This record gives sequence, structure tokens and C-alpha cells, in this order.
Amino acid sequence: MTTASVTGTPMLAIIGRPNVGKSTFFNRVLGTRHAVVHDRPGITRDRNAVRAEWAGRAFMLIDTGGFLPAATEARDTVVRRQAEQAIALSHAVLFMTDARTGVTDLDNAIARDLRRRGARCLLVVNKVDKPGDPVVQEFFRLGLGEPHAISAENGTGIGDLLDAAVALLPEQAQAPESEAPRVAIIGRPNVGKSSIVNRLLGEERVIVEPRPGTTMDTIDARWSTEGGDFVLVDTAGIRRQAHFADSSEFFATLRALQALERADVACLVVDATEGFQNQDARLAQQAFDAGRAVLLLYNKWDLIEGREAAWKRLQAERERRYPSLAELPAIAISATTGTHMHRLPRMIKERVEEASRRIATSELNRWLKDVQLKRQVPSNRIGRVPKLYYVTQTGTRPPEFTLFVNAPDRLQPAYRRFLWSQLTERFGYHGTPVRLRFRSSQ
Repeated sequence: MTTASVTGTPMLAIIGRPNVGKSTFFNRVLGTRHAVVHDRPGITRDRNAVRAEWAGRAFMLIDTGGFLPAATEARDTVVRRQAEQAIALSHAVLFMTDARTGVTDLDNAIARDLRRRGARCLLVVNKVDKPGDPVVQEFFRLGLGEPHAISAENGTGIGDLLDAAVALLPEQAQAPESEAPRVAIIGRPNVGKSSIVNRLLGEERVIVEPRPGTTMDTIDARWSTEGGDFVLVDTAGIRRQAHFADSSEFFATLRALQALERADVACLVVDATEGFQNQDARLAQQAFDAGRAVLLLYNKWDLIEGREAAWKRLQAERERRYPSLAELPAIAISATTGTHMHRLPRMIKERVEEASRRIATSELNRWLKDVQLKRQVPSNRIGRVPKLYYVTQTGTRPPEFTLFVNAPDRLQPAYRRFLWSQLTERFGYHGTPVRLRFRSSQ
């Protein structure tokens, strides 16, 4: 692995044999105050790969546990193959072992592969209930440096381990906003993603230029249009966990999610003949977590009869089942016939401009005054009312706004959600993730 900067969010994978506590550790990290997960209400989430943050460093945390296929191969062989894929894909790995069982042959095999690859890794010994337990010394023989003793069950040593882990991750290189916006084409398998990319590139007579130096099996292609230049990222189909045929498909999915992390806009392709599904909602949430604006493409429109009525039905169904996603901009297209494909550059450009827009502080504070007149800030349990002083925009792509409060911990979650909904409505954010942060004014 190189030490160069990466574009997008670095990936940190948890690997190890079954039952060493990988998923317990994963959930423990997400349960800390430092794990950042941007939830939207009404969306079911897969939580095996999430965007997290520790000590100001963002990363994708990947739990490789639970993705063993049916017993078609020897268990150890499958675990080793899964670990090898995680090592190859990720920027750093946490190799987790079990203090209660000691070093096993499978631990030795995984350690040999880590050493052979020269991977950035930390050796983690889980289930260490007593500090200074001499059993930890046994793991030095794996040849991976000093073991980090933790207990994922009770949280011992987690903070120190995460400090060491983020120090291993390469610095994230942000692409200049002047570069062509990157557009990730994402969606479930067989919804027509590659057909859409081929249609767009074929019409524009462009040349696909693969870009080396990434860990993803995706293709980046420049797309020149009358509305400007873009970079298209074609990704593998994404399925929910229960539909993974084997671990290799899981890691193909992670490549797609990493591509999403490198994009500015996510075009989420939906099969118009099937409508908006649970997994489409999960993918929309993944895009929001990554801070990406979303545009829905209802593909296979050429197969739909009674199109006007069908469009109203599709929109109404999405609004009913996923009310928090009702505002997502959407368009019906056909990669086969080219229907409405010419409208995509303009709509994508609108998403980029919306995510890049800056709002004057004076205008934001007029909004803050109006919203408090509309609904007063509620008091907390002991009758103390938090005071909102002012708000300013602190970021773009995605838009980020910081409100200064005398006591942020007193501001109830329900009122925070109210502020978020009022801000997005007032300033017309549709399909763009808006992050609202609260800081103490003292």
C-alpha cells in the first residue's frame, strides 16, 4: 500500500476469523459519540459499511463479519479469501484476534498474508477483560508489532485503538471545485446503469479514459455536453446483505460505495417497472451519508404503458412509503430509446450548483429569527430554554451550517430536526444533504 493521498474517504476494514468480536467492535464504535452517521427518518439502513469519524478524521468503517456464504467451501478457506479481499481493497485494516482462544492456525495464515502484502494494519486482541493480562504477549509471535488489547464488549481500549487506526490512514485529498463534477451512477443490479453510461458516452462520441491509482474496479469517463463537462463513474450493482452470492460480491459493493465517496452527485437508477424499493432507499441514504446530492433516474420508461398515470403513481408511492425522500428530484428515462436522456446534463448541473451554493450570513440570520417566531425553542427537563444566537454557513458540497447556541446539549432532538426541515424548505434544497451543526457560543 502506498502513502499517497487518496481522493474520497479512506477505508478501514475489520478482518479476522469468525467469533472474535468484529461486529461487536463495529457496533461499539458506532455507539460512541465520535461515530458520525447522518440518519434521515423513515429509511432502513444496512450498517456493515458506514461513514464514521474519529478525532476529526473521516473514514469508511467496514465490518467483514457476517458475509460468509453457505457452506460450499471449507470455512477457513472462505475466511482467508475474505480477509485477502479486504486487505487489497482497504487503505488500512484492523486484524482482530481472540484472547480467550489464543493464536490459531487461521490467525497465522492471515498474519502471513498481511506481512507479505506489507499492509497497513493493527493487530487487535479482543476479549481482554483485565488490563495487563499476560495472554496478550502470545500474539507477538504473529509478527505484526505490538498487539492492542481491547474489550469490545465493555469498551476498554477502544479510544486508544481508534487513535492509532486513524494515524495509519492516508490523508484525504479533496478535488478542487474547479474540476469537472464527478457523477456516480449507482443502483441495484439489472436496472440499466451501464446501459445509461454507454448511451451517454456513445451519443457524445467520447473516449473512456481509465484512471489508475484507485482501489475500485470502476471506470471514470469524461462526458462532454453542451451543459458542461462531467466525469461519469460506472459502478457495480449493489444488493442488500441477504442477496450477496459470496464475499466477492460484497467487496464489489464496497468498491461502488467508495466510488460514491469520490463523487459530487449520485444518479440513483431505479427500475421503473418495479418502482422505488427498500434497497433504493438505502442507497439514497448511503449517498446522503457521503454528502452527495441525489438525482433519481427511473429507467426502462419505454416498457411503461399509460405513462402519465404511471408517473403519478410512482411518485405517490415513494412519498407514501418514504416521506423523507419525497422531495428528491426525479426523471423518467430510457437508456434503450434515449427518452429524456438529453435532460440529464442540465439536471445534474442543477444538483452541483445547489450543493455549491453559498447563502449570506445576514439572510441566514433572518431565517433564524423567523423560525423562532414560528416555533419557540422548547425548554429542557429542568425548565431551562436554550438560546440560539446566530447561524453561518461553514461548508459546501455538502452544504453545512453551524448554529451557535449557549448550551447545545439542552437543544432537544425534535427541535433540531425542525430547524433542519425549515432550513431546507426556506432555501430550496431538494435532494441535497444539508448538515446542521451546533456549537457552544461560550
